[in-house]
Amino acid sequence: MAGECVSEGRDLKEMGEEELWELINDNRHRISLGVRPYILIPYLRQARVLTEMDEDEIISCHNLTNRCMRTSYMLDLLRTQGRNGAVALLEGLMIHYPGLYTQVTGRKPSTEPSRFSGLIKYSELTEYLVRAVTGMQKELQEARNEAGKMSTRCASLESEISQIMEQDEKSRHLQAENERMRRHLCTLQREVTKLKDEKCDLYMRYTAAIEEKSAVNKRLHDLNLQVSGQAIYLVVTCVCVQLLDQKECLSLQVQQLTLDCNMHEQKDIVIQNFFYSSLSGTSVPPFLMRSRPKAIRINGRVLSISFQGETLLSQLTVVGGNKTGVFVHKVTEGSPAHTVGISPGAQIVEVSYELNQKALRMVLEDSTLEEAMWALSQVTGLCHLSLRRREDDYAALLKQLQSNETSSGDSFYVRVNISLPTGPNGTLAVSCNDILHVTNTRHADSEDSWYASQVHPCQPLDLQSGTLPPIDSIQNINCANSFLLCHQDGHLVAQNKQKAVRIVSTGRQGRNPLWVSVEDEKEMNTDTGGTCGRRSCVTLMPYTLVTPHYPPVCRPILLLPTVLGRMLNKKLASWQGFQLCDPEVLSPCEHAARLQRSDILEESEQGTKSCYTLQGVEKIMKKGIHCVLPLGLDCVRRLHRADIFPIIIFVGQSARSARKLRSKLQRHSQREEQLLACSRSEEPLLDKLPCLYRSVAPDSWCDQTSLLTNLRTIIWEEQKKIVWVEPDLW
Repeated sequence: MAGECVSEGRDLKEMGEEELWELINDNRHRISLGVRPYILIPYLRQARVLTEMDEDEIISCHNLTNRCMRTSYMLDLLRTQGRNGAVALLEGLMIHYPGLYTQVTGRKPSTEPSRFSGLIKYSELTEYLVRAVTGMQKELQEARNEAGKMSTRCASLESEISQIMEQDEKSRHLQAENERMRRHLCTLQREVTKLKDEKCDLYMRYTAAIEEKSAVNKRLHDLNLQVSGQAIYLVVTCVCVQLLDQKECLSLQVQQLTLDCNMHEQKDIVIQNFFYSSLSGTSVPPFLMRSRPKAIRINGRVLSISFQGETLLSQLTVVGGNKTGVFVHKVTEGSPAHTVGISPGAQIVEVSYELNQKALRMVLEDSTLEEAMWALSQVTGLCHLSLRRREDDYAALLKQLQSNETSSGDSFYVRVNISLPTGPNGTLAVSCNDILHVTNTRHADSEDSWYASQVHPCQPLDLQSGTLPPIDSIQNINCANSFLLCHQDGHLVAQNKQKAVRIVSTGRQGRNPLWVSVEDEKEMNTDTGGTCGRRSCVTLMPYTLVTPHYPPVCRPILLLPTVLGRMLNKKLASWQGFQLCDPEVLSPCEHAARLQRSDILEESEQGTKSCYTLQGVEKIMKKGIHCVLPLGLDCVRRLHRADIFPIIIFVGQSARSARKLRSKLQRHSQREEQLLACSRSEEPLLDKLPCLYRSVAPDSWCDQTSLLTNLRTIIWEEQKKIVWVEPDLW
């Protein structure tokens, strides 16, 4: 490097104009990167190689957008000044950029007057050097001051870090103490529950003793009335003595049970006072302190209360839904519900009653608000409510309702099976296979409507919102005539091209997943608006429940119809990031074991011992690539049970589209008629899938290349989407 050979550099005074500029141009890139023009310009102005106009042009020209361009332009202006321009530039570097000067010239910098060229007078040069040194000293002092400030700031930050660490240590101690107190409170709570159970048992024994004592008194009274005559006086006396002895014994038992009850009550009060005082003075819930009727049974934290439930909804007002639970919100004062001690804040877990001498039970643990109000409206006569205290959850729900963060405690997702146009009063327009997020099944503006939002396909975000009819208001499905449904070859199909309705078919008679479960389903079978046979049930069900799944990247690919899939699967597998699923050859024992575990997806055409298995699919997925499945629709439910959710693509076929694949079909010993027949037979089965699929229109591609391009785009789009899956109704 030139900086390391400073003794070999030639004196600038001995070099000519061309040598000097050749030296500068050889280091032009280094000078352009390392020099700030505004620092050298004052010296160059004094050396009279730059004018004021040159300075303005270098500093202010809009075409010079960065420092390197301005420095390069300054060198071009100095080149016009010949040798003086080069000497002045190098002298400026010697003063302001001594390191760069050494790298360019190979000489050590010096501020001795003899080393300068004489472009500036000695007095002016001395004055300039003094100003330059003063400026450098000022910059050095500012840098030292800044370093001092940074050192002070660093010390301050170290002090703050130390304080934060101390606070973190205290926080850990407090968390440990809090955890210890929570465990202690849990222990006390278990003790309280145990005492309540013992107290309830004592109440029952006490009641039984009182009843037995009353029965003895009645028997004694009846005997005294029946006794007449002196002849049987001794017998009656003997019998009375025996009954009196029994009465006295029972009286002693009653006294002992009374003492036990009092003792347990005192112990219960002491523990309850400690327990509730530990919860920052929270008031004691009425269920815990109220004198309970004989009908109340305490099972852990659930209370079962029996009372007369005629017009139950006039006694109780409820809020909540399937997400939060259904809570008692208001209780009519003086009603049977109020008399037995029901108060706001209790979650209704279950309701049971008798109808026509049949016991009916409806579980409201995760029911919607609509289902809960329907269930409570069915109650007649004596009913039993199972309640659980959840004061904090109830208070949080009320806060959300008051702040309009939510309109109810409902939250579930449904798949739409019927297209509905926009209606009055903000009715949401929906299409078949849309996914909706239902947030209120008893909307305030219209109690017979649901409030729902369309869901973003790739994120759990609510989009356009509005009301839509609930299930029971579409049960008659008078609009089904407009869908032109017809029954052909044992399948229900739609005559119009655009899909407007999806036929939900189940393999067994079953209740809609949204309905309340009842013990005796045979007696409480509800008409769903469709026709049901002995072995199958075809139902016009407007909505079906779905749950979201977020599978990992690279889901398996299932291409339909299967005739087309067998032709294109190898093409898909040849892409980067794709691999064809190959069958495994199994021994008879292993084949039987896999078959018993339901690990076999489909038997290979090569024989019964060569199979496509779940393990084969999972092995490819673990590589982070798409598994191309050469299988049919039968494998979908088996894959879902293993939490594997394939991308299902159905390429619609027409006579015209089949002709586009004629040469491909012939190479695979297939005919156009076979492809069309396969498409017609498999398309109706798509509606039976518990998940959404992607359709490709027959006229959306012109040849095999464009079809493969469309498939690649579809796979990329579907991979980003949420997978919505219905409960398996088969």
